[in-house]
Amino acid sequence: MKQIKFAHDQKASTLILMIPFSKRLLPTLLLCCIVSSLSAVTVRTRAIKNKALFAITFPDDSKEYCGKEAAIHSISKQEYITSGYRVVEINIVTAGSGLLRIYHSRALQLGELQAAMADGASAAGVPSSIQRSPMPPGVQQMADRASAVAEAMTSDTVMKEYPLATHARTIEYRVQTRSELLDLFDQLQKHWIKEPTYFEGGQIVAAGEATSSKMEPRSLGGTRFIVK
Repeated sequence: MKQIKFAHDQKASTLILMIPFSKRLLPTLLLCCIVSSLSAVTVRTRAIKNKALFAITFPDDSKEYCGKEAAIHSISKQEYITSGYRVVEINIVTAGSGLLRIYHSRALQLGELQAAMADGASAAGVPSSIQRSPMPPGVQQMADRASAVAEAMTSDTVMKEYPLATHARTIEYRVQTRSELLDLFDQLQKHWIKEPTYFEGGQIVAAGEATSSKMEPRSLGGTRFIVK
């Protein structure tokens, strides 16, 4: 009886010890999942043997960019609208004659162009006759469906209109979502300005995952950025 009771007590003790550990582990696992889902770009440090070069890999096998870190003059982002699209883009100017342009675009919603024109006129102090008024529900639904169709058609494929617009000496890529583009810019900028961070095994880790309290500068050279 004593042996059976001891085994039972040992099992109970094991269960008691496991409960607090599980409670501590579960939030950590959930946090890791949340962080992973929020990141639209994967960064692979030391992925390129030539430390003078960096690369950006896109989902399609036919799209990849490789450049020289020392040749970069500027990295910028901007947002604007055209007659049919709202565009957010990254521009990387290099020492050569080529320009790297990575962008996300979506079709303008009904009334969005008129609203932007009215804002522009107001900012310039010019009286505008453009009136902002809500669209009838049926018309707005049709516009939303048309916008969704246009987004699906363009996907991550670059659209070029020769000879209406020149794309000479411009290397262009299109990403599917705005979050992907903004995340890519954030990572490129941090690596270009060599913002310090924590490393573990040669890869960037969160502060809570680092075994060392020492922060080291990021490096654009040797790094591959993967757009998911």
